[in-house]
Amino acid sequence: GAAGGAWWYGVARWTTTPAVLELTSADAQAKLENAGLEVEIGEPEYSSDLAAGLVLRTDPGPGDRVLDGGTVTVIVSLGKELYAIPKVRGKSEDDAQALLTEHFVYDATVEVWSEKFPEGQAIRTEVNGRTVKAGQQRPPTTRVSLVVSKGRKPIEVRNWTGKPLQRAEAWAAQRKLTLTVERDYSESVAEGRIISQSPADGSLFRGDAITVVVSQGPPLVEIPQLRGSGVQAATDKLEALGFVVRTERHFDSVGLGIVTSSSPGSGEKAAKGSTVTLTVF
Repeated sequence: GAAGGAWWYGVARWTTTPAVLELTSADAQAKLENAGLEVEIGEPEYSSDLAAGLVLRTDPGPGDRVLDGGTVTVIVSLGKELYAIPKVRGKSEDDAQALLTEHFVYDATVEVWSEKFPEGQAIRTEVNGRTVKAGQQRPPTTRVSLVVSKGRKPIEVRNWTGKPLQRAEAWAAQRKLTLTVERDYSESVAEGRIISQSPADGSLFRGDAITVVVSQGPPLVEIPQLRGSGVQAATDKLEALGFVVRTERHFDSVGLGIVTSSSPGSGEKAAKGSTVTLTVF
């Protein structure tokens, strides 16, 4: 009768939405259609708990009333929300920053010296001080830092004048500077020590050149012919050439003051400033 008709219109047109959470979207669709319901696939959503492709939620939800033959919207999980770390290498600081802030939290710009990247150019992305390769998948909560070149590192020049060549060589090698060594005689700088350096101060960059002039000790001077000269004339001649003069009496000397020989002998070479001994008859 009338009461039965009311019941049919009021209640029987409704059914309960089957539970399809965590099923694949194909299985969920089959299960809903078997229950006489229409299926609509909604916009998928990210989920930190549920693998991509599984049903995250439905509208109406499981156990909720739905019109018999009505529509259930199925929302499928996209899985964890992850984005690829962008390629920043070689980009300008602004462009690199724009790429990183598109999906990630920007932490800081870190400036480093670089021989390879010009000043202001991006080198790499870091997370917690460690390099992250471009293309790595990371969640949007990731805090990223951009490492940017501050140009080549200047090297403060040290002046090695008066110091041994080996010390300058070790210093230059460590800093990857090119050391050019020239040699010259010096009466004041000991052999193997540096007479002069160019440049002697300021700053250079890796690969730049420094030239040092290294002492070979005093120049060598030829001993002149002195045999038969008076001792004073021979002494004057030697002192004018820069030698120190000593005299020894010949064992047969009769006090004439005539030079019979010298040590080193005439024609030999000796370092300027060294001692020449005259034997006097």
